[in-house]
Amino acid sequence: MNLQQLIKERRSIAAYRDKEVSKSLIEELLETAIWVPNHKMTEPWRFVFIQGEAQKKLADINRQVTISKTNSNSDEELKIVSDNAYHKIMNVPYIFFVINKLNPQEKLREEDYASSSCLIQNFSLLAWEKGISTFWKTGKLAFCEETAELIGLKEDERVVGQIQVGYPAKNHAPIPRTSANKRITVIE
Repeated sequence: MNLQQLIKERRSIAAYRDKEVSKSLIEELLETAIWVPNHKMTEPWRFVFIQGEAQKKLADINRQVTISKTNSNSDEELKIVSDNAYHKIMNVPYIFFVINKLNPQEKLREEDYASSSCLIQNFSLLAWEKGISTFWKTGKLAFCEETAELIGLKEDERVVGQIQVGYPAKNHAPIPRTSANKRITVIE
């Protein structure tokens, strides 16, 4: 697959086959993914892999966060919502967090965030090339205090994303994009 095709065909698919994704494969992909533009070579990122009991704790946190946001008083509905939230995490073959150190200089802080985002995109493309889907999550679970405690987030760090990884259980057709030509402004 050439790079242009890879970029256009990559999808974020959150339904996974019951097939293990190895830690060594994640590490291998990250070793290549880190080759991103990074102003001043700060290399601000670090990775937290969630496995075993930690994944169960994360699933419990997701359950609690989801219940707290639910507007239902029905015990039956709360149980369904609770179970779905728990299994949303437990059914993911591999989860890791991308964390970056907050540079005291605002300019570098933003550049570091952009570099970490490029790293996630590189990882996603490399994974897709191997038939693996990634889902970059930045929602309520990635930013709650309980998750911060679980992943050892320091005061001078931020979560760039919770990355869910697995072999996709279904295919998604591409969603059409607006042509870049329609978004170009030429100033002479």
